[in-house]
Amino acid sequence: MRILSCLTVVALVGCARPVPPAPLADLTIPALPLWTNKYATTPAEQGVFFEISTLMDRYGLSRLAAVELQNQVRDQLRADPTADLQAAFDTALASVEAGHFESGLDPAALAAKRFVVVFDLDETLYDQYYPAALAEGCHDVAYTDSGTAHAFKLTPGWDAAFATVRALGGGIVLFSANVDALTLGNVAHWTWEGRSLLDHPDILGVLTNSHLVLQDKAEPPKPAPVVEPSKDLRIVDPSLQRVIIVDDNPTRLFQLANTRLVRKFHADHWCDPGVEPAFQAALGGELVAFDAELRDSVAWWDAHPDATFQQAFAPYTMLGRVAVDALAGANGWTREAAIGWLRDHPDAMDARF
Repeated sequence: MRILSCLTVVALVGCARPVPPAPLADLTIPALPLWTNKYATTPAEQGVFFEISTLMDRYGLSRLAAVELQNQVRDQLRADPTADLQAAFDTALASVEAGHFESGLDPAALAAKRFVVVFDLDETLYDQYYPAALAEGCHDVAYTDSGTAHAFKLTPGWDAAFATVRALGGGIVLFSANVDALTLGNVAHWTWEGRSLLDHPDILGVLTNSHLVLQDKAEPPKPAPVVEPSKDLRIVDPSLQRVIIVDDNPTRLFQLANTRLVRKFHADHWCDPGVEPAFQAALGGELVAFDAELRDSVAWWDAHPDATFQQAFAPYTMLGRVAVDALAGANGWTREAAIGWLRDHPDAMDARF
């Protein structure tokens, strides 16, 4: 077969020139097709995701700073889809190197806590997506922003859970997969102990949609690609030994040994006077149950100071519950006995789920 040279081809049909690499191409994760993203209809809405480990290595950033850099780039591009990517990146890099984090997270404040509980918002701590007519008579927070009315119902037990975290020496972080404006507006109008959560001293930070990450399968731990924009708890604790998340949506999570899955809270069912009492108890009991689990875990941790918080809470995580069920079923144990055994033998929980 004869191979035509570029000079021969150019005389016939023209020779394609090499395409210069896209800005920051060696730092970005190629976008998935739009049909795979139920939350985006345009490339601008999908946005750019960076290889976080590469950012950390190249610029000497912590994981928190690298994710915050991505967040600030995404915020700039959402505000102006025509903005230059390199310019947005340079602006964000200078910002995080100066210590400006939109999330409000402070590594020193996080490290000062015995442990940290990250709470999801939508359908975990509140429901804002239920009929407006119902919300008029059944809500805990209501406000108007730019002419748009907002209302949401708080999940029963949220304030007691917050107070328990604080009393036991823990810190609280809020992390929503929703967009900035709606999330921050809700948090600003939601009060605890007479103060807005946005400036309450016991709320260490608020993370939103642009703090979600993707992960190439080449990034450690391998092989673990993250293809759905997800919440990375290593932002809060790189060791993953001092942090858990309480969340209703495991598709946005990938550290399931640190995940306390809760049933979705639906305000339309909760506010319905005709709902079955057993169903309403299930809807309103999740954070109450979490409160008791947290107290039990810290009590065990206090009695086993060489253990970690993650080890103490492990039986109540997604992976821990699987192990507890297997241990109890196979050995004829009670759940309490299986929980105790798992805490003493943490390797029985499969971290590679």
